Amino acid sequence: MSMSTSWEHNDVLLTRHNLPVILDDLSKRLLAAFGHQVRLLVHGGAVVVLHQELQSRKSTRDIDYIHRAFVAEYRRYGIWDAGERLKACIAQTAQRFRLGGDWMNSHADVALPMARDAYGREYDPIAHCSLIPKNLEKNVIYESPGLQLVGVMWAWGLALKFVRYKKDDPDDIAAILRLAYWQRGIRWSRQSLEDWITSICWPMGYSNYPPPHLDALRNRMRHAIHLAHGQRYAQPC
Repeated sequence: MSMSTSWEHNDVLLTRHNLPVILDDLSKRLLAAFGHQVRLLVHGGAVVVLHQELQSRKSTRDIDYIHRAFVAEYRRYGIWDAGERLKACIAQTAQRFRLGGDWMNSHADVALPMARDAYGREYDPIAHCSLIPKNLEKNVIYESPGLQLVGVMWAWGLALKFVRYKKDDPDDIAAILRLAYWQRGIRWSRQSLEDWITSICWPMGYSNYPPPHLDALRNRMRHAIHLAHGQRYAQPC
């Protein structure tokens, strides 16, 4: 495995062949640090690489996980240094395999929405949706004694990718839409996709989108659906 050209930025390709080895090392470190299996919510390209029913993408350069959800879970049990312990283990695995420091990161956390319940209490809507039994049954993408990686609920995974919609995002979204067709016979329309995502991911603030932003989102949805259906369609700007 070649050395990353920058300690901060990972340039080593993470594939479904080397990721199990790397994650096994992280799992062992986490088991030693915590004494039990650690669960992390993940999103982004790593889900498409590792998910047993997708694997439509060969590699990614990082694993995006939701650090705030991990920290919140442990604080409920009075454990205040869990985040630091986790980051130390991630850094040690990076050093072991000569990966860049961001090979596993939570940079996106600052842009992820929060929500309030009926009593005005703030909560993490992505974690709330993704930790339900149905998602845990379908979206565990890696599991070992010290580590479980759970892909966020599909609607949230798509919503986050539609925000960026660059590089591998269109093809990743198309692969997820095809999976829904294979599993449940869903043949998407722009309207059905929009209704599904906006109803579940309402904390994204879609109701406040100005018309140009909403038009851009709808164009991205149309493009992704055409990719999923194997039709040629010019990628929107």
